[in-house]
Amino acid sequence: MHQDAQVAMIHRLFGHIDAGTTSYADTIQHNPITRYTCAEQFSRERQVLFRETPLLLGLSARIANPGDYVVEDVDGLSILLVRDREGGVRAYHNICRHRAAPVATGAGNARRFTCPYHAWTYGLDGALKAVPDADSFDGICKAENGLFEVPAAERHGLIFVRPGGGAAIDVDQHLAGLEDDVSTYDFDTFHHYRSLTIERQMNWKLCPETFMEGYHLQYLHRNSVGSIFHSNLMVFDHFGPHSRLTLPRQRIANLRDKPESDWHLVPETAMIYTFFPNVTLVVQAGHVEMWRSYPADGVPGASRVQVSVFTPEAVEAEKARAFYEKNIDLAIRTVDGEDFPLSEHIQTGHGAGAHDAVIYGRNEPALIHYHQSLVAALTG
Repeated sequence: MHQDAQVAMIHRLFGHIDAGTTSYADTIQHNPITRYTCAEQFSRERQVLFRETPLLLGLSARIANPGDYVVEDVDGLSILLVRDREGGVRAYHNICRHRAAPVATGAGNARRFTCPYHAWTYGLDGALKAVPDADSFDGICKAENGLFEVPAAERHGLIFVRPGGGAAIDVDQHLAGLEDDVSTYDFDTFHHYRSLTIERQMNWKLCPETFMEGYHLQYLHRNSVGSIFHSNLMVFDHFGPHSRLTLPRQRIANLRDKPESDWHLVPETAMIYTFFPNVTLVVQAGHVEMWRSYPADGVPGASRVQVSVFTPEAVEAEKARAFYEKNIDLAIRTVDGEDFPLSEHIQTGHGAGAHDAVIYGRNEPALIHYHQSLVAALTG
């Protein structure tokens, strides 16, 4: 965020702190529990949101160098994300054109991809390079049987992919104004620290939702991060279907005694970005957390969450590693140890049909905007 925007945001935060207020929606909203349990809606979400919509798959550091690759499971669809020899980002369906076996697993660096089943080999550009016993496949055109490529785009250090194929991705158009913010973070210079996978018996939407309000901090997180932040106080802004929440730390009060030229927002807040429909990016002093939530097991009540941590500098010294591990452990313990277990209980209640809807208060505008955006996307 540019300096003048940071100063303006800090004034907005001070205004809410002094008045005991937060960002408010116009009215409360009732959200039907069928949005977490209905098989028909779930099927529609999988097609529209996880096949047709551009999804944020990571920061550029995830595949920093030519030949770097990572295999991503996007709602059961295996995506091979590659940085080609020219430094561009490419994305393919991770299936061999012969018998549909995966040509890559995990992450690493490669000059080519060779299917473990029959050794059909592909280049970083997806082109079919070699077919053992080629005489048995007389008539196969190599040029027409490369890996299935899907649209991928990289900008501002962010990588987007349209998993089901379709039109090319215009990142700035997709970000709908949020590019002015993210372009100032220099994400393209960050380093990938580590990633992990969390599986939970809850609808995939409950992961991004847990980051969308600060109303619960003083209650659910009173023994973890609740004392670090102002509770029930977040500044909300939206950009198309995406949103930004600015959550002030208690120590932001120290800025009142400093000139505005010395006001810096990130050290005094947690900047929480929702990249519609399934990604939460938390920008804090020292590191960035990316939480990507996907449906799992083909049912509404299961999810798989990919958590990746990025740092502004490569973590090499043991002291630096200990620092990041401590901060990351706090984040994981808070979300996976406090939010997610409760979300599983919420999902159980939804599945039991114990109630018809949940209620979002005026102090939860991000949740209201998120579900309005989901309805708009699913109804076309």
